[in-house]
Amino acid sequence: MKTSRLLFILTILLAVFACGKDHQQVEQEQVEIQTLSYVSQGDSTVYGLVCSGCTDSILVFLPDKGGDPITLNIFNANKAHQVFGYPEVGDKIALLLNPQDSTEVMVAIDIDQLRGTWVYNEMPIFKFQKNSEEIDSIRKTMSEEALQRMDSVLQTMRVPREYGYTFKRDFTMMSVGGPPRTSSLDSNTPVEYPPLKRYREWHIHNGKIIFTSGGIKTNENNSNNQSSKLVNDTAEFVILLRDTMAIRFGDTVRGFRFKPDSI
Repeated sequence: MKTSRLLFILTILLAVFACGKDHQQVEQEQVEIQTLSYVSQGDSTVYGLVCSGCTDSILVFLPDKGGDPITLNIFNANKAHQVFGYPEVGDKIALLLNPQDSTEVMVAIDIDQLRGTWVYNEMPIFKFQKNSEEIDSIRKTMSEEALQRMDSVLQTMRVPREYGYTFKRDFTMMSVGGPPRTSSLDSNTPVEYPPLKRYREWHIHNGKIIFTSGGIKTNENNSNNQSSKLVNDTAEFVILLRDTMAIRFGDTVRGFRFKPDSI
């Protein structure tokens, strides 16, 4: 009698534990989903892993949705410079397939080789350049020696700052570097650094890359959350090598270098 009663209690406890675990897992999944604002509507990107047997014309691909590895034609994508990164066995990869031929790759992006911190140098802008006509008239009245001294002093102020972004595996990202914090003395300095756009997410969409800024911000003073409008910027990959990347934002191409100690 006591044994059967003990077994009954253990069964109830195990059931409660299992339900609690499932509930906790659901809550965690909801939190993870809520942290990403991207909506994949209209996106034809497929994800998977690179398998052994790849060549310049063939990509052996294991889809995330399951099944056996499939062989895809990547020749035309390579020829059109639409393979970004060097796909290696085991790498996570994003593919855009030909809608008329599901065995042909149109765009391939190696996600694992994108992951990490990519930076570039940003030069300061001289504040007086905003009044360039007035400055030009003043320079015309200066002697050659005075001009050389002034240019030498100004050159020492042209100190580049490192800007950049860290791409994380979960499609979140963080900004690194950027302009220095402002202070009451900044009004007396002759240079200023351009702002750095603060992105929080990145996503692949039909062969392009979408950067998302805005969203929920935490107010550290009163612990209240302030919501700002989400803004998506769509860009295109130009090149993606192991240590060099270029992305086109509209008419502007931004070059990056990889920081090897960032992973």
